[in-house]
Amino acid sequence: MMTPSAKGPKARTVDLVTGKAKVEYFFDPSLVLPPDNDSFDTPAKPSGSLPRTPSIKRKPSELSSEHPSADDGVLFSSKHLFMPCTVVKDIDSTASASTSSASSAASGDGTPKKDHKPSSDDPVPALVKTSDGQLHKISDRRKLTPLTSPDDYLGIPDVLHLPNVTEASLLHALRLRYHLDEIYTSAGPILMSVNPYKPMTVPGTPGEDLYSEDRMMMYRGSTANFVGATSGNGALAAMAVAAGGKTLPCHLFQVADRAYTSLLSSVVAEEVEPHLEEEDPMVMMEKDHEQKRRNHVVRNQSVIISGESGAGKTEATKKIMQYLARITAKGKDGAGGGGGGRRASAKEKAETSSPDDADDAFRANATSLEDRVLSSNPLLESFGNARTLKNDNSSRFGKFIKISFNTDTGTIVGASISNYLLEKTRITTQIEGERNYHIFYQLFSGADEQVLAKFGLEGGIASFRYLGNRATLKSRRDASAFVETMACLDQIGVSEEGKNEVLGIIAAVLHLGNIDFELVKTEGGNSNENARMTDSSAESLRMACFLLGLEESKVSEAMLTKLLTIGGKTIHKPQDVAQASDKRDAFAKLVYSSLFLWMVNKINATLSED
Repeated sequence: MMTPSAKGPKARTVDLVTGKAKVEYFFDPSLVLPPDNDSFDTPAKPSGSLPRTPSIKRKPSELSSEHPSADDGVLFSSKHLFMPCTVVKDIDSTASASTSSASSAASGDGTPKKDHKPSSDDPVPALVKTSDGQLHKISDRRKLTPLTSPDDYLGIPDVLHLPNVTEASLLHALRLRYHLDEIYTSAGPILMSVNPYKPMTVPGTPGEDLYSEDRMMMYRGSTANFVGATSGNGALAAMAVAAGGKTLPCHLFQVADRAYTSLLSSVVAEEVEPHLEEEDPMVMMEKDHEQKRRNHVVRNQSVIISGESGAGKTEATKKIMQYLARITAKGKDGAGGGGGGRRASAKEKAETSSPDDADDAFRANATSLEDRVLSSNPLLESFGNARTLKNDNSSRFGKFIKISFNTDTGTIVGASISNYLLEKTRITTQIEGERNYHIFYQLFSGADEQVLAKFGLEGGIASFRYLGNRATLKSRRDASAFVETMACLDQIGVSEEGKNEVLGIIAAVLHLGNIDFELVKTEGGNSNENARMTDSSAESLRMACFLLGLEESKVSEAMLTKLLTIGGKTIHKPQDVAQASDKRDAFAKLVYSSLFLWMVNKINATLSED
């Protein structure tokens, strides 16, 4: 059976009346004219059956400009952006002028009217039809870019091989591949991905996971022939490669394998090294290039993952780390640096050993360095990711992950994580439709009633200001994530007592958010600007201080007063309600951000090189 990707080039469409081949263009929504009284709906597509592409308001002088000033939000949100279209007919722009001239002559004006002589620079308004049957009136058909090659209809895996590389042809290629469930496309050594927002299987092979262990091993060593060619022939390096008689499509594993292979290949024999380095002119320009070449200095590799919120950066990072951990673990099984052979699981090792050794085998495997590297991802997601309007698992901080390898064996010998710019505002405030960090909801959904009672969380999510006081049902997804988070804490060496302290700090942050303030009333019943804690906040303050190991009086004093030093004397200045609330929120942000920093440092301590 022929799959969609295996079909031949699309035949040129032919006009049934004239028999001539139709020329197709990439539709540009920025050329759409504002709707008027004219109707362009066909009998088969009556008015209102399909939404029109919103027109972009422009000044008349901008209609003929080469780069019209357009609203990018409207432009790039249009479903017709760069969709193939055909010109139905040109719209006579002089018709209205002729009608006006005839009307003037009939009225007896007698003033001679000069006919408008069309110029080659004049815009050519036209009526066009996109491939979905929608009709549009555009300002100038000459600004449309034609589809010039059969490759424009295929969605080829490397856009640098398009006959005419433009923004239109590139985005259309991504659209075609996305509809075929090919979410990865190369642009030379760069890999572009389109988030499918669904679990992915191998195109044409239902049920086979796109990121399975078998797929990992298919890509292992697949880029070895292209190492060092990314500067001299980037398109070749990123193209799908032949391995075992099969053509491998674009994939994240290719990027990971190219970086890993390049790292190990930088320690090579002297007779091979000059050939590899000559491919990179930037290396040749380095002052100490010759000395590095003689000393066989390892060249570090970088994988930069960028994109807007919801593009899939977090998932891409996890998949690349899973690939590196999987192929390097083989070196410990005697295969050497990602060689052949499948890694024995903890269960299989236990079955081949004595019962007394089974638990030891499992623990040794569960706490291996590769597993600890992978355990860092769920922890960072739980404490640093949150649901936003665009993304259910958006990273609200930046991170730089460094993984160190033994270049002799190819195995992982250490790793470190640098974090920066944690979004602290989210700890205390979230807009409608968004959530606080995952760990708060995991605690309510995954912890049992005894644990919740121990930390004073019996009231549920709706009883806490920092969670928006929104009634939310327990989520099975959050519950399973809580179990995974606790298991990851085990793998990085956090004891049961330590886990209780972590959960206690999380609960303390929520209790801090329930502390309220009011104005101090005088004996006469009047209020001044000084703030005091409400009586209903006493329990929240008590619980927060108990979990944090702080004195209630000192915490209360810190929120309600400000220390000023004047002339060597310390003055306690009372705070108003707004100031006290700000200090409460600042304290909660400090507590949570400190916990997050401790978590990163704990992870780094367990992943440090021996």
